[in-house]
Amino acid sequence: MIAQHMMAFFWGVCLLTSGWMTYGEATVPENLDKSIDELKVYYIIDDRELHNAHPIFLRVLKDIKEPEQNLLMSIIMDTYSRIFIRMEKDSQDEATKERLEHVQEHLKKLQENYFPGKSAELKKFAETLWAIKEDDPVVQRKALFELKRVYREATQLRNLKNKERRRRQAKITKSKRS
Repeated sequence: MIAQHMMAFFWGVCLLTSGWMTYGEATVPENLDKSIDELKVYYIIDDRELHNAHPIFLRVLKDIKEPEQNLLMSIIMDTYSRIFIRMEKDSQDEATKERLEHVQEHLKKLQENYFPGKSAELKKFAETLWAIKEDDPVVQRKALFELKRVYREATQLRNLKNKERRRRQAKITKSKRS
């Protein structure tokens, strides 16, 4: 009886630790987190339009299944890049320009992990994202407001993809040994 309780406790700790590790892998790097927060302070001033129940990116992500999310996430990262390039051109503040460049560097590195696929529905979502007005201040503020969550979701997708690749490689290695 004690052995069963110990085994249950052990597996509980394993699952809890695994959950922490997954969340830890899907976090925004500390220096990027700081840059995003500083940009929010600069651009977002008690804006009611941010909370109008019409998110830019998050609503699209929840409707798409994991295999298609790679393409969609790549398109979202591209859209963020266009928004931040426009914000950088419009900004007069050098520190803000540097933060925008820093955020763009991280987004570019993250985007390199996604590969496009094909689907009519995805094309419709892509066209919606491509139609986003990068020079609209409300869009810019909403994009900043949503960025950490989108970044975490992109990181989780990348981590899932890496885990699947390692699992396939382990199977191949195991079958070669047999």
